[in-house]
Amino acid sequence: MDMGLDQKIAKALSSRRTAIARWISIIIHPVAFPLFTLGILTYTADPAHAPLSAARWVVIALLLTTVPVSLLVGYQVLRGHWSDLDVSVRRQRYILYPFGLVCMIALSVVFIALGAPRIAVGAAIAIAIANIANGLINFFYKVSAHAAGAAMCAALLWAGAPDWAAPATLAAALVGWSRVALGRHTTGQVLLGWAVGVASVAVVLLLPWPTRV
Repeated sequence: MDMGLDQKIAKALSSRRTAIARWISIIIHPVAFPLFTLGILTYTADPAHAPLSAARWVVIALLLTTVPVSLLVGYQVLRGHWSDLDVSVRRQRYILYPFGLVCMIALSVVFIALGAPRIAVGAAIAIAIANIANGLINFFYKVSAHAAGAAMCAALLWAGAPDWAAPATLAAALVGWSRVALGRHTTGQVLLGWAVGVASVAVVLLLPWPTRV
């Protein structure tokens, strides 16, 4: 009786843990979380014209990156070519990273041409750099895109909107935990993702890039 009760409690706790981890992964998703971060960064960079200015840059990013990437992933999953919406199988990401890179290059060019705030241009370039790094690593090792995206967002907020940086850092820690809890990544893959995210922002902050503002 006691053993059966213990097993039921353990199963219930495991189910709740999985549900929490799944929601964290959905909320702090590498496609959605950067848009939220971009909104905060552009709102902070141009308070005189916010929130309309911030909404403008977020919509542009949505149309040039989130929509095409989401359509590609959804199409591949519906065709049965990819296993799930997270593209969990490493070999299935061979197309995803180059496609994402093209989207981020297009966004960077448009941001520069339209005179986006410097931090927005930097964010777009940082994500492009992260895509290159993740794509190269992906040929021989699986890296957590969730962890990379969340860490990159946290690093950008430390640079451009420090008031939001601590919650974003906590979000990066939570999403790293969630990926391991769901069995999608190992601890090493999450740590590597964090490193890629922070390093991509560091490169952008250290090197100049063209901008009209």
